[in-house]
Amino acid sequence: MNQSRSSIRQQLRALRIGVSHAQRGAHDRAIGRNLLELVKARRARVIAGYWPFNGEPDITPLCRRLMAEGCRLALPVIRREDGHRMDFHAWREDTVLAENRYGILEPQETELLPVSSFDMLLMPLVGYDRSGNRLGMGAGYYDRCLVSIRDRETPLRVGVAYSLQETEPVEVQAWDVPLHGVVNENGWFAFEGRQP
Repeated sequence: MNQSRSSIRQQLRALRIGVSHAQRGAHDRAIGRNLLELVKARRARVIAGYWPFNGEPDITPLCRRLMAEGCRLALPVIRREDGHRMDFHAWREDTVLAENRYGILEPQETELLPVSSFDMLLMPLVGYDRSGNRLGMGAGYYDRCLVSIRDRETPLRVGVAYSLQETEPVEVQAWDVPLHGVVNENGWFAFEGRQP
């Protein structure tokens, strides 16, 4: 790969942020429909989502619908006592949310849900390649959090992105945790050799 990971991140973030308001709304609705189909097909009941940031697809309407249908949801929380670590905490309709140091909303004072308890992890990303390698924001929160399930088939690790975020093969680091597939506005795409 000729370009550095940081320069690819920069380009892909600019592309993602540059999506027009109208196109973003249409893509987010399509992504929500595609994710709902996947959740139903997999009979997922315990799901880790994320709060959108920096142009990431907005899956909060889907998450609220899943809550209303009885699914158990969680959001990532950066540990206050160790700012390099991330956990998942329960997210319910009445959960108080507050911004973390990045301006991302997190649940306040809800119980920790272990990664192994999820049926599905919905993960934001900056870029992805066709082998299931995920390019994140660069801080490594997801990779550190998911190291214990790196080689497990469950929970299903689903990248959530716009199709324009697909990139050339990503240079793999030893600590990277691969995806099982990606949902974008065009559907669900499982990665060969990674699909449980």
